[in-house]
Amino acid sequence: MSMRSALMNNLTLKLAALVLAVMMWLFAKGEQTAERVFPLPLVVRDVPEGVTTVERVPESISVVVTGANKELVRLRFWGDPYAFVDMSDAEPGRAFRVSLSAGNVVLPPDVAVQVLEIRRPKNLDFEIDRLAERGVAVVPLVMGELADSYHILGRARSVPDTVTVYGPAGVLEDLAAVRTAPVSIAGRRSKIEMARRIEFDGPWNLHAVPKEVRVQVDVEGTEVGTFSGIPVTFEREPGFAVASVEPQTAEIEVTGPEHLVTFFDSEDALVIVDARGLPRGNHHLVPEIHLPEGLTVRSVRPERFVVTLE
Repeated sequence: MSMRSALMNNLTLKLAALVLAVMMWLFAKGEQTAERVFPLPLVVRDVPEGVTTVERVPESISVVVTGANKELVRLRFWGDPYAFVDMSDAEPGRAFRVSLSAGNVVLPPDVAVQVLEIRRPKNLDFEIDRLAERGVAVVPLVMGELADSYHILGRARSVPDTVTVYGPAGVLEDLAAVRTAPVSIAGRRSKIEMARRIEFDGPWNLHAVPKEVRVQVDVEGTEVGTFSGIPVTFEREPGFAVASVEPQTAEIEVTGPEHLVTFFDSEDALVIVDARGLPRGNHHLVPEIHLPEGLTVRSVRPERFVVTLE
């Protein structure tokens, strides 16, 4: 009989035997006792009214659990275990210490496992303070650079622009503002609007209502404008019979954010020809140009002004 014939002979029976062997192995494996480390959510309960911890309570603790493999699998995927801390004795101005043990862990009643130890943290130390609330301004955190030749119109804002922050009274006294999660404007060319959560610096147990705001950033392009007939301010020393500057007006080309160029007025610019300290004679002077913040001079005509001092 060939090798192929030997393999194919009674194939169904052989497959059934293989499946049975695998099931028996899995069953035996499932009955073996093992230890596993589980992260369990930590619940704080029975906190007296008007009381809070100064620092945030850990969201979870790490525990070592033992039991049959199959029970550990059930616990991981279908159980709902958690740990708790009873804070009914907490008082403002006093430290609160808890030594964690298996008694702080709640396991599903239908899962046959046992808590061996609390791995970390083994102890919780809380400073207790009075719970307070305060309205605080929101400062959007904007990161990145817009596309070339684009600008932020005004500045980033949040809606609403204030939130109510709840937390320990001592911390709230020094809280001037809160910030949002970062908003990236990198490469953008149009208005940006997105929801962002309120974030807090430091370990403090603070909560904002609402938890998130809408951050808005208005974006505009760069504009170029040419303005003529701008009067020249002529500065010179006294004592000359003749002191003149020609021409007496200038034409300037400016660039900057669209709204600044659009609403620019010739009175917003200052063109100065400064002849102070110069002797008698004719001089060709480069003017000084002063513009509102955000605007830049691209050119000025004429480039030099003729000053006569006699």
